[in-house]
Amino acid sequence: MSIPIQPDIESLKLTLWVAGGVISLLILIVAYFLRKQIEVSETLAIAVNHLTTTVKLIEKEQAERDPRTERRLDDHDERIGTCEDRLTAMETMCSYMHKSC
Repeated sequence: MSIPIQPDIESLKLTLWVAGGVISLLILIVAYFLRKQIEVSETLAIAVNHLTTTVKLIEKEQAERDPRTERRLDDHDERIGTCEDRLTAMETMCSYMHKSC
């Protein structure tokens, strides 16, 4: 057996005010985080634009490198490789000679 409850108008108004306050608070929280997300997105977009510009400049500099410079660098690389091989051979020979003494 249940007793029907008839809410009075004042309790309905109070419930409406509490529910409205909670909903307003939740909307404010969501708006705050959306604003922060927009700020972060804008900052990220600016950083990506700067990086894109930097990459384009580096690509341009690499494309404009003189072929003579490339040949010189390759020649120096080969010479260094040859010197490293000779040095390794001499070090091996010296270590072998000093061990037998």
